[in-house]
Amino acid sequence: MRKICILICLVFSCLISKKSFGDGLVVLHSAGGQASALAISDDYWYQAVGEELLVLRKNSGAQVAAISLVSAAGGVCTDILLDSDQLYALIDGKEVVVLSISKSNSPLVIERITFDELGFRPRKLALVSGSPVVMGDGGATRLKDGSLIASSDATITSVSNTLNNGIVYVSNRKMYDSINGVFLGSATELAPLESSANAPIGTLVYTRNLEDATEVGLLSGDLKDVDTSKSKVILPGEYSEVVVRGSRVFLATSEGIFVLGIAPKELRLLKTFEQRGVNNIGVLASNYFALSGDFGRGIYRIEGDSGGAGETLIRVVSANGTMGPGQFDNRGVQIPTKDGSVYYGFGDNITTSTTSVKRAETPFDCVVLGSEVVIDEANGVVHLFTSSDETILELASPASTVVAISGNFWFGTDDGIVVYGTTRENKLIELASVNLAGPIVQLIPLLNGTVAFVSEAGYVGVVGMR
Repeated sequence: MRKICILICLVFSCLISKKSFGDGLVVLHSAGGQASALAISDDYWYQAVGEELLVLRKNSGAQVAAISLVSAAGGVCTDILLDSDQLYALIDGKEVVVLSISKSNSPLVIERITFDELGFRPRKLALVSGSPVVMGDGGATRLKDGSLIASSDATITSVSNTLNNGIVYVSNRKMYDSINGVFLGSATELAPLESSANAPIGTLVYTRNLEDATEVGLLSGDLKDVDTSKSKVILPGEYSEVVVRGSRVFLATSEGIFVLGIAPKELRLLKTFEQRGVNNIGVLASNYFALSGDFGRGIYRIEGDSGGAGETLIRVVSANGTMGPGQFDNRGVQIPTKDGSVYYGFGDNITTSTTSVKRAETPFDCVVLGSEVVIDEANGVVHLFTSSDETILELASPASTVVAISGNFWFGTDDGIVVYGTTRENKLIELASVNLAGPIVQLIPLLNGTVAFVSEAGYVGVVGMR
């Protein structure tokens, strides 16, 4: 495989003259996107799909409005948060968009907070003691006043205010005191209880991802197990999301939806729904969930009523699922998805099909003018080999693929695309990059000098010179 890649790269380098990408890359076109985060207000269901925020009727899921959230192509909304008459939308790794929902069926963008202003790449939103907070690669900040409430060398995935330890954050499945960085225990996410919950003040719900299973339990105000035998449950599937309402915990994993009841010293599994592929969950009414995931979005009827049978997903609107590298020609690429395939005509819209297609091989090594790079598939680390040396190429995020284009190395990464060129001394220098929701699993050079990309996050596009 490596010999084939080397031959292709050398031929391509000879055919196309080397260009300078020092001014950067820009997304010229993008399409698609997964149904991701959702939030439920008194009257409406807000749903993120790709770069758009959809306003849906709460009782039917019918679309009322669609608002583009991005100021330039290439962004994907991965989280949303309601706070009174404002809605916060996270464009993964790029910015937080603040919208007024004083007219709840017609959100209006009023502010954009970029990662330059935050000082870190944003990844998640949460309410902490009633205040909206954004967290991500290295920090967590209150959005109202811009104050930094936690910092870390790694990505912060959860923040909570605790009874006895103040602000606590989670990074790499470990809880830390935000003031002194003291390790406090293990968790994937922390969720506070509402005041109406049947539990002592200061009790928290925690989740812990156990690869093929998810542990959920109750922690006391000093972050200890409420009861080592009765206050935790292990459920099948990888963790997706947890929602706490009163004395109920609604948990979604890759294997289904689980409803648990909270008692002062006990967490009890009450109901299991075998609905796979759910990434986000909201409570529409006592008998209905709003769901989004690999299937798109839909309403889940819990028990049978006048509308029909229980444990049924209804009013489903499809959206793109996870994408893989596809087979391509000069006009477009046929991309495999979990439920079939999509076709992307370069620079055009995408069309969905239930027909499965073969996944293309992902290149993890490449040669340009005597320099070879090899991506470690296990961790995304890039090894650089020259005639005289072997080194590690430090990228901002793990690499997922590499191709040679115009005599340069183009890397798809977890956070976008980055281009490296070679100097006369056979050293690599970064020439250009663009931040995209990834991982980018395929890069396709086009005849007009632009490059098409496929993101595992469910969208595609074309990038070119700035």
